Amino acid sequence: MNKEKNKNWTLKIFALIIAIILWSYVMSEVDPPFETEYRNIDVVFVNEAGLERQGLVILEPKEATVRVTVGGRRSDVIKAEKDIVAKVDLSGYSEGTVKVPVSIEVPNNVRLIDYYPKEILFKFDRLVRQESPVVVETTGKLPEGYVLGKPEVKPQYVYIEGPKSWVDSVERVVALVNIDNRKEDINVTVPIRLVDSENRDVRGVGKEQNVVEIFIPVYQVKKVPIELETTNQLPDNYEIVNIGIRPNTIEIQGKRDVLSKIDSIKTKPLDINLFLENNEMPVELEIPTGVKLSNPDQKVIVTIDIEESLTKTFNYTLRDVNITNIKPNLYISEEDLNKLITISLRGSISKIDSLNKEDIILELDLKDLEAGSHTVDILVKVEDGVEIVNILPESLQITLIEE
Repeated sequence: MNKEKNKNWTLKIFALIIAIILWSYVMSEVDPPFETEYRNIDVVFVNEAGLERQGLVILEPKEATVRVTVGGRRSDVIKAEKDIVAKVDLSGYSEGTVKVPVSIEVPNNVRLIDYYPKEILFKFDRLVRQESPVVVETTGKLPEGYVLGKPEVKPQYVYIEGPKSWVDSVERVVALVNIDNRKEDINVTVPIRLVDSENRDVRGVGKEQNVVEIFIPVYQVKKVPIELETTNQLPDNYEIVNIGIRPNTIEIQGKRDVLSKIDSIKTKPLDINLFLENNEMPVELEIPTGVKLSNPDQKVIVTIDIEESLTKTFNYTLRDVNITNIKPNLYISEEDLNKLITISLRGSISKIDSLNKEDIILELDLKDLEAGSHTVDILVKVEDGVEIVNILPESLQITLIEE
């Protein structure tokens, strides 16, 4: 049984050897027809330099491949791949999206059966060069009481160039400066970035230069009161009832040594008589050299209420006077208590019209005075806005009598 099996295996091996020999013979002598597909044949871009002369550039695709099917004698087909040429002619096109036909060249001893794709979608764009301003942006935070001045950039503008659609996507040319905890002027050289509307870097656009020099002054801030300056005088029968300035303080910026010498900001002089017709008006400020307003658009309004003034006279005696610190064993003679005291007051109509004799406070301080004759002064107290024009007599002669 084993002998018979061995015999079968011997016949099979012998038949295989004969088949190989016959196949080799046929392949070498007969060379049968053969077809195959070659993938990823690189496409050659022809006349690309012509695009550049037109100021155009290829956005898409940067490279392309095709699949090519060829046929012929097997030996020729096997060797044909390196001699297959795929190309597109880019001459004569303008900016935009266009389908460009693909042409295929194969060796003479093989035939072209098919290829794909037969057209390639190209996107051509115009090369542009434009000048863009450099925008300074900051990161970090200054210490409390410090602010940044206006940045100075050298150069203020830079040229960028590339395909128009990419250049158009550049929203800003940004120079980023770290200002964290800076108290002195900032003078740095920083790189620039091209960013789109979402603050993402724009690729494929060239820059004329990669860095810029930036100077940013750093100022201290200080809040000071506003002082009103006026010229001329009101007519004799008018007086100021109220003065208001809003805001009454203003924030200024400057170097430390300059700010230390400034305690207030004055208004430019205003003619006081202008307020007789209009009690409210804007005013400009006198800004010292080396100082500027934190808010240059800040409006300052001055209000001055002016009223016509009146004079009113009241008569008193010592009996109407509040006498203090008189010694217990002393008193003022009856004759002196009946002496007339006349007080003239002036103020606005609204103040004087409503003023009564009882609204005036008269005081006489007799501290440390002994019995005998003395010259004393009456102290008169009136409310704000009322002026004492005259007191007659200015001094009184009184006699203190001991009980």
